[in-house]
This record gives sequence, C-alpha cells and structure tokens, in this order.
Amino acid sequence: MGAALTTPVKPSYQSNANITFRSQGSTNFVGGIPGDTVLDNVWYHDRTLYMIDDALQEFPSREILFTAAPEKDGDTPLHDGISRLETIPTGSEGPSPQEGDASSGIIEMSGTTCSWSGYFMYYHFASEVILGSISALSSISSPLPSEYTKPWNVYKGLGRRLSLQSPISDSRGEDQVIWESGGLARAGIIPSRVAVAWEAVAEGLVGKEGIIDPQGWKDLTSEKQWIYFERILIADRATSHRNNPLGEKWYKMALDAYKLVPSPKSLSPMREKFLSYYNIPIKHRSGPGRSVNKKKVKAIYVNRQGSDRKFADEVHSDLLKALKQIENKGNAVIIDARLETLTLQKQFELFADADIIFGVNGNGLTHEMWMSTGGVVIECFPPQTFAYDYAPISSVLGHEHIIWRENQTMPSDQWEPENGGEGFRLHDGSIFPLDVDIFSRWLQRKIDSMLEA
Repeated sequence: MGAALTTPVKPSYQSNANITFRSQGSTNFVGGIPGDTVLDNVWYHDRTLYMIDDALQEFPSREILFTAAPEKDGDTPLHDGISRLETIPTGSEGPSPQEGDASSGIIEMSGTTCSWSGYFMYYHFASEVILGSISALSSISSPLPSEYTKPWNVYKGLGRRLSLQSPISDSRGEDQVIWESGGLARAGIIPSRVAVAWEAVAEGLVGKEGIIDPQGWKDLTSEKQWIYFERILIADRATSHRNNPLGEKWYKMALDAYKLVPSPKSLSPMREKFLSYYNIPIKHRSGPGRSVNKKKVKAIYVNRQGSDRKFADEVHSDLLKALKQIENKGNAVIIDARLETLTLQKQFELFADADIIFGVNGNGLTHEMWMSTGGVVIECFPPQTFAYDYAPISSVLGHEHIIWRENQTMPSDQWEPENGGEGFRLHDGSIFPLDVDIFSRWLQRKIDSMLEA
C-alpha cells in the first residue's frame, strides 16, 4: 500500500501553569464503550491516568478502560505507556508544574485527543481503530468542557456524568448494523489530534500537526510531564476484545462501536475532511447502489497478481479480457489497479469516486473508506475459505459487501460458521479459483443495476 506521504512533524504543545484539578473540574464519562471510551477532564503523569471525582465514586475498573502497558523492557524502565489508574478528589489543587518539568508547566491538550492502541498498519486493522473511534465520537452529543459558558461549579451535580454504554443492551440485530434515519453528525466527530500514530490516513484527518507519533509521545512523557486532556478517546484493541460481545465473537475491536453510529451519513464528515485535506474532489451518489457518475459505473479491480494471493495467470488473463468486453459496451469504466505502482495520494484519488471495488481478499479493499456511501465491494475467496475482515467496514460505511467464491456468491448467514475456515489458503500461496464466465456475466448485471432509473 505504500508509506506515509510526508515526514512527521513535532508540534509544540502549549504549557499552562495555571490549570489544576480544581480549575478543570471532575472527570466525566461522555460516551463510548469499552475499547472506545470517551472521557472529559483526564490527566496523565508518569504512566498513570488520573480521573478526578467529587466523592471518589467508583469508576469502571482499569480493565474496562485500557490494557496496562508493561513498565519495563527487560531491565530498562519505560515511560511512554499507561500502566495505572488512580482516582483523586476534585477539591485537590495539584498538580504543580514542579512535579514535572518546572520550565514547561503542564501540557494542555485542548479539544479531542484520540489515543490509539493496537494500531498496526493501514489496512483493516488500522481502519478498525479509525472507524471505531469516529463511530464512538459520532454518538457524543455533550459539548467539550471549554464550550460551557458558565463556571464549572455551576454544573456540579447536574447529571453530566454518563455511564459507559453497554452493547449488550442494544436492540438491533446481534451482528448486523441496522441503520436508523438520521442527519449528518456534528463536525466534532473529527478529533484534534491522534496519539500514538504516524501514517497518511491519520494525517488526512488531523493534519501533520495533529499527530503525536511514537517517538513524539516518548519525548513528551520521558521527563514525567503532566498532561491534561480536555477530552480523550481511549481506543484499545485488547480491551474491546475482552469486554464486548461482538469484539470477542469475531475478534474485531470496532464491531460494537459501529452500533453506536446513527446512520452511514454520520461518518461522512470523516471522508470529506480526509479528501479535502488531499485536495480530492468530493462526490456523492444519489442513493445506495447508484453510480456516482450516473452515466457510467466506475469499477476498480484491485490487482494482486504481484503477490502470493492471486488468481492463476491464465484465469487472470481471461478476467482482464472479460472486463474489457464489459467496458466496451459503454456503460462502465473498469480500471485494472496495481496499487503498488501508485502513490498513496493517487490511490486515494482513484477510489474517491468509485462505484464498485473488487478483488481477492487483501489490503487494497480498505480503500472502500473513501468511496461514497452506497457503493459495492466484492471480495473473492477460495472455496471453504472466509475471513470477516472487510465486510464489517462495508457495513458501517453503508456499502453492499458481496463474498464471491469461485462461481457463486456466499450468503451472509454462512459467514459466521465458516469464518476462519481454511484460512491458511490466504497465506500459503494457494491459487484463488474463479469461473470468469459466470463472474463476468454477474458483474455485468450488477453494473446495469447501478444505472437503472
């Protein structure tokens, strides 16, 4: 998929010697679920997360909020993780700058900060973290603490503290996201910054200045600096897996967070902010399953023939001929995309106005994130093989996700019993079979349906 577009910058953060536990008020849970938890007024110091409470009421345990990071690497002390959770009274004055770096005061992180743990790479792992975070933020209606115009003590006792939402009580279907009608989410679903990550997708959402990369976080915390977060979303893969029913069942961290999203349109600000950052035109389709262009369907074949997960060479050659025949009929533009030959920005541009994305199971399908809501994703597998990787991404974004195995589609009611079955075929160089004739005729009908009035 390629590397980051540019080199990370090291932003300077404002220090403020005047803020204290008392001045900023109590910690509040404002929404989310375990693994994607949103809190206001949280402090960090020396690997410890501090929550401030009026009466030392019992907060959820550390195991529900985050996974404790190791405090040593062998015999070497570590300074940049979160290992402990402490609760202290709101009336406490601390911290004083002298407890950290006396010359720099207390670092104040205003706005919303996303803290990402389990963020491996840009592919379906990273998209889970990103989409899970944005999904949780899309469900938040409470304004930032700084948006309140009255002093903090006016709001004490008014019930602003909320409980962590339990996905078990959700009335929707057990696994599938069922969309409710609803308008666009507030622009506040886009965070101010991300820690800890460096990568082109995060840059597209928060800019280079909004990224705290791993080294930047180490530099920021190595002197045991006090840090105040106005609002923080703690995304933690392991926490989600052990606390949420769908996360545990499918081993996907964001599935339960996806159920917080009121509508696919609620995530549109994410796509629009991202494409705008890279100066890519923002286009929409008139409805689900309709072409953006309205005259021709844009279909992108994600070509993985340069990898060990591919079709047989002869099958691939026949597929390209069949796709050309479809294109020659005049109602589709079909692009044979070898993503390894394109820069990341060119990849983003390519998929921004796509109607159909298809190819074998693999990283390139993650680009469905930039496709307008209501597109189609076709993921090819060998027989008896299935992995629930990209289908949940399609679900939360409002795309139709189709599993194709050799000569037929795979009904969704077979996904769970066959999930992970013969998964070795995805990694051992097994050739993916495909009946080109049946598939191409099916694809032609799908293209025709996207242009029907």
